[in-house]
Amino acid sequence: MGIYLRLLAFFMLLLLPLLRLTDRLTAADPGFTYADPAPQIKPARETLPYAFGPNDIAAAPDGDPSADGAEAAPVTLARAKTLAAEKRASGVTGPITVWLRGGDYLLTAPLTFDAQDATDVTYAAVPGETVRLSGAQTVTGWEADTVNGHACLSAPVPQATAFTTVLRGDTQLPCTRYPERGFFYVKTTDHSDGMFTDDTSPWKNWSYGDLAITPDKAQTVREFYAPHGVTLRLLHYWCDELSYVDTYDAAADRLRLTVPLSMRAEAGQKYYFENVREAFDTPGEWYYDSLRGRLCYLPLPGETADTLALRLAVTDRLLTAENCRGLTFDGLTFCDTCSPFPDLSGQEHWLAAYGMRHPQAEFDCGGAAELSHASDITFRNCAFRNLGTCAIKFKRAVKDAAVLGCDLTQIGACGIFIDGASSGDDAALTERITVRDTVIRSYGRYFSAGCGILLTHARDCDLDHNDISDGYYTAVSVGWMWGYAPSVTRDIRVTNNRIRQIGQGWLSDMGGVYTLGRQPGTVIAGNVISEVAADPDEGGYGGWGVYLDEGSSEIEVRNNLVYACGSQTFHQHYGEGNRICNNIFALGGEGALRSSFTGAEHQSGFDDPDSHVEFSLTGNIFLTDNMPMFAELRNGCFADSGNLFWDLRNHAHIFCNWQSDPNPLTRLYTRAVQRMGHFQDATIADPGFRDPAAGDFTLPENNPALAAVGFEPWDTADAGTLTAH
Repeated sequence: MGIYLRLLAFFMLLLLPLLRLTDRLTAADPGFTYADPAPQIKPARETLPYAFGPNDIAAAPDGDPSADGAEAAPVTLARAKTLAAEKRASGVTGPITVWLRGGDYLLTAPLTFDAQDATDVTYAAVPGETVRLSGAQTVTGWEADTVNGHACLSAPVPQATAFTTVLRGDTQLPCTRYPERGFFYVKTTDHSDGMFTDDTSPWKNWSYGDLAITPDKAQTVREFYAPHGVTLRLLHYWCDELSYVDTYDAAADRLRLTVPLSMRAEAGQKYYFENVREAFDTPGEWYYDSLRGRLCYLPLPGETADTLALRLAVTDRLLTAENCRGLTFDGLTFCDTCSPFPDLSGQEHWLAAYGMRHPQAEFDCGGAAELSHASDITFRNCAFRNLGTCAIKFKRAVKDAAVLGCDLTQIGACGIFIDGASSGDDAALTERITVRDTVIRSYGRYFSAGCGILLTHARDCDLDHNDISDGYYTAVSVGWMWGYAPSVTRDIRVTNNRIRQIGQGWLSDMGGVYTLGRQPGTVIAGNVISEVAADPDEGGYGGWGVYLDEGSSEIEVRNNLVYACGSQTFHQHYGEGNRICNNIFALGGEGALRSSFTGAEHQSGFDDPDSHVEFSLTGNIFLTDNMPMFAELRNGCFADSGNLFWDLRNHAHIFCNWQSDPNPLTRLYTRAVQRMGHFQDATIADPGFRDPAAGDFTLPENNPALAAVGFEPWDTADAGTLTAH
């Protein structure tokens, strides 16, 4: 039977070009007309007006710790905190503003807020002045040196254990990389040096706790100078592994590591090294000599020991708030922190006990600003840049907190990490967190698998009207329960965000918006998502626009424009009861939609697999370009009715694929798909987008096909920030 199906598919492939030609010759001009929208002009962000009140306090980088904080007698920032608490203790009511004069507030440890601090206090930059809370120090003591045969400059430096970030002005300088471009590839799959076997691994088939790899034959340097200072990065699937070199075993041809890998190392996986003395050869880059405790820098023309002005990040945290409430930070810049190996001592996942990082979404990373057991905390109009870990981390029992109108750029891990408790009573849960009108750009710059916004366990949160771009992994990730287990995460609104340039061919298995687990009341709506691209090499996969992963259930996905993704524009792994309506899914590199429900995989939690419905599709527009509408239809456990379909190249001759890849020999055409229960009440017609190939999805005013499926247009220009940034 199989050979007859293949022969039928082959003849259909021969027939299709003729059908397409006939279609083109007979198609009449549809005569669509378009209304040009008015140009969108975003208002400026509202800033706090300067009015020094009777209870306000002045602070400055060079403030006098013994002054009274009057407008003409500013104090240090630490003293300002104390004065605010003293005012409250003396009976002062109403708001207090600590006005920060411009300049650099240099921190070697975080600014700490706790129950002793005053409530209802705003820490605000004086309008027009730049206030920088910086974790970097100027490097001094430069001397002439020679490293790797190159004349250079070097200086003694402190806190070498977290040595990751060197800056010239606001620009992060590159560390040495080997190879300088591209990657090496693991030569063989060999887990004999791992902590676990097939029988003992807590994570069967996925983790062996590998402590060695077989290096690529192209890796000519095997025995490094100061190997313990050399960082190994291994990129596989959705994980950016981070370890350090121990020794090279020449007899076994094995490169041994000091930190076990959390996921299995396999032949063909990409890797490279950082902080390699043997690669120190390009002006403008630095290398840390861990044996001598010196920062080495190869100067650009004109740079000398007397003129060189580099700064070194010496702390990873700038602010902590615990057991406190009623704080606002307005117009401040948080910047210049380092990227230490994550502290695993407080982590609850099983890998931490073996010294391994969690392999997804840089879950172990802390934040430059960290909050726990706190309420009514707001960051407004703040900037976060050149940060080595996450920018802001909301931890356990944080309530009624917000990030409003902020700008995050050059972030080491996640832009914003909302990580509440996974269980407990109402008081223990994190809830009502708002991230709105915020730009998150260039995230995952040190820990590549960081997300723009990562929300693990929380409820009743708004992630709304943000602009997220230039990351190597998922833009917005919601939920942290695999499968159908109960979850505290619910009522999350991911709305009106502009998401683009995600993945960029670096990692795999990601989405513009990604979800996990049951989360009733969660809505994904009004977003514009494009250019999600996974690793294109062998083993790379999964650059999806909207990605409902394992167990994602009871979620509504509506009014989203998703286009130009490397894989499908929508993917559901497995889940139940999701509603997908009134979206535009266009021009996915491997098709429009994929359902990968397998029936047996992790499918506990519902009563009847035969009647199980992952999701329902109604009133959506699907646009392809010689790609399948639905991929992996053999696992198509979903319902669709009243959708509009069109193919730019094949016009009405749309098709699906039986398998996950777009193999022409496994195509299924309209009649066969309808016999399988799909394409019900479908309208196959040109939706009339003005110029979809150029990213213009303006719809015409006079297309009856849209009315036939009940499609309701919305203004996609509303996605993104509310104000000009």
